[in-house]
Amino acid sequence: MNNVQPVYPPEMEDDNVEGRVTLVCDVETTGKTSNCSVQSVSGGQAFARSALDYVHRAQYQPAVRNGQPVKELHKVYVIRFRLDN
Repeated sequence: MNNVQPVYPPEMEDDNVEGRVTLVCDVETTGKTSNCSVQSVSGGQAFARSALDYVHRAQYQPAVRNGQPVKELHKVYVIRFRLDN
């Protein structure tokens, strides 16, 4: 919601490495994430660190039940890091 973008790790960009990270987080009623964990990563741990930083900075639309925001458990996010050649 707040247009935050993942930061491509400079060392990976310099080496022309792409990556993919799968994270699982809870989304609070405020739209912020909590209890995030990396489920899988390809390309290197720098991508995992960047993806975790990204989901902590991002603002999400919370789930709604009966017109009220509710905490959403175990939301899966897939963050892809691709080079635009």
